[in-house]
Amino acid sequence: MFKPIIKQPDLWIACSAVLFVSIGLEFYGHACGFLITLDSLQYLSAAKSFSASGIFLSTDGSYYSYWGPLFPFILSFFTDSLSALVWINVASKFVIALALFALVNSFINDSILKIAFLIVSMLTVHVALISVFVWSELIFTALILLTTFFALSLKKYPYSYYCFFVTGFLGCLQRDAGFFWVGGICLWLLFDSSRSLKARIAQSVLCFFVCISGLIAWRVYITFVMHQSSNLYDYSFFFHAIENVPPVLLTFGKMFLPLNGIAGEATGILFFLLLFYWCIFKAGRSIHLLGIIISVYAMGFIALPWQLDANEMDRYFSVVTPLVYLFILSIVYEKLQPAKQGMPVLIYTLVFIWLCYPLTRTFINVKAWHERSCSASDTSK
Repeated sequence: MFKPIIKQPDLWIACSAVLFVSIGLEFYGHACGFLITLDSLQYLSAAKSFSASGIFLSTDGSYYSYWGPLFPFILSFFTDSLSALVWINVASKFVIALALFALVNSFINDSILKIAFLIVSMLTVHVALISVFVWSELIFTALILLTTFFALSLKKYPYSYYCFFVTGFLGCLQRDAGFFWVGGICLWLLFDSSRSLKARIAQSVLCFFVCISGLIAWRVYITFVMHQSSNLYDYSFFFHAIENVPPVLLTFGKMFLPLNGIAGEATGILFFLLLFYWCIFKAGRSIHLLGIIISVYAMGFIALPWQLDANEMDRYFSVVTPLVYLFILSIVYEKLQPAKQGMPVLIYTLVFIWLCYPLTRTFINVKAWHERSCSASDTSK
């Protein structure tokens, strides 16, 4: 399944170099210790209590009910959770790099664009962000990108079903947002016109319920066994949809250009217009998968029964960023094929000039996180 990687030693070297830089940026960002938020404290508290008593507890002693159980469960196996997280993150990044390389081989057959994709995906500010904080997104990203690759491999490798079930199941236990991601993949399976409608429905429903079964069991357990309510039940979905659209559009817009306000939101609108147009009129089945996942994932957050926090948007959409870049570079690759002599060089130049923006954004933020990490360390002393 991963044979294309072995057959491309030059790209494997490039991927290893990008991975090394990504890990280096992470280590620099949390040089004096991981950054901690309120969510981080909940994860660490649940891990400690589960290790001691087999029960997930929040910092205030109440039952841990607003987050998925997999992350604290993993941390509970280690005496020093934060030290262990350093190597858990390294392992997660290795898996992410492998999954991204496998994915890009399914879409692009151009070494330069593959390298550009690996650079922008692994060194984006979004990956750096979820690496320096004690958050669950990095493991979630590794699991859900593998799930996407296995979904693309279902026809070619039948045993991919088992891998898909495992990574999809674990992804949904890691973060509730896995529900949106898996839902997008299963919707894509439903639209596969090469099979009968009955077969498509059976496959889609089976994949969906197997993957979310753990999440459903978790929610049933905390609601009816532990008698804990969840904010998912307190409001109506789409209640804040109008307020949630602008920050979502702005987040997508800033993936491409350093724009804020209406200009950034307009860039986000242009991206989704391109996404819908390309998927409806131009793309093949693989591109459809990217379009459906990105759209369903974004709609899932817009529909949430609370107003999104603008300061958390890069974190929320960190997992989908590689697919956004893969979609755009796939279009560039398609346009590159019939290009006249001299045009490929121009296109490559423009791509690498554009890379300066996301990389600059990453380095600026990593430096700020480094200073924050060391400042917090000095204060605690």
